[in-house]
Amino acid sequence: MDRAEKAEMRAEILGEIGALLHEQLAADEWGRVLVEVVRDERGEPIVAGVDVEDIVGDEAKVDAVFGSEAMRPVLPVLAKATEALCGLEDVDLDDVRGGTFLRQPDGAFVWLPGLVHMPSESLDRQWDELVAKLRARMQALEARFGLSRHDREDVDVEGQTIVFSSGGQPRVLARATLLGTYSRRSRSFAWGGYSKDLPEAARRASSELVDGLPDRDMWEISTPVFPADEPTAWALGALVCESLGADGVHCSPRDEGLVFLLLRDVRQA
Repeated sequence: MDRAEKAEMRAEILGEIGALLHEQLAADEWGRVLVEVVRDERGEPIVAGVDVEDIVGDEAKVDAVFGSEAMRPVLPVLAKATEALCGLEDVDLDDVRGGTFLRQPDGAFVWLPGLVHMPSESLDRQWDELVAKLRARMQALEARFGLSRHDREDVDVEGQTIVFSSGGQPRVLARATLLGTYSRRSRSFAWGGYSKDLPEAARRASSELVDGLPDRDMWEISTPVFPADEPTAWALGALVCESLGADGVHCSPRDEGLVFLLLRDVRQA
């Protein structure tokens, strides 16, 4: 199945589920529902839990709908739809344990693999500004150093360095501290300071990045690993970068996902 066929099937499933959510589960009253799906002893997907977030209307109506017996016949449909959407996104249901349906302003729905909670109020409020500032920083680095034009990068996580090279010659150096990683398999973000695979010095340096954030009310800061999408990973990188006045955030692709590095002291080799 090619990309166009997957997009068409995804739109069809979301159209059907969207209609069901509006008709049966008062979708006009809320903006996000997290559907946890596991497999039973026969391997069939079943709903293990449902959480509703971003209630924008009548909370009592939402509680009544999701707490009633009318919810029961909807659950198998949500389980099968989540399994199908996972397949279209090339993720394993057992890895992400469900999906998140987001209602858009026009009433249509989009879907994210995994149980993706609403961003904390503080992060949500700053989101657009943080991302815009990081984009400006990265554009400035690109204009000055042409990071994307180099054909090799060598990262020393323990030594906190990155070297961009071209034609076998080092061209640009920077202090690079591991900020976090994004797993495409589990669709989750993990702060670098909690990684048991890192040497102690690297973990400590990563932890210090987050420990220096002034706003301690964000749940994302105190959660070592959590389901997320790539824009959330970038927003968190932008948050750390802006708070510490760093030069930028470099995203290094790996087979298993993405590695986010905080760049400081960028200079010509």
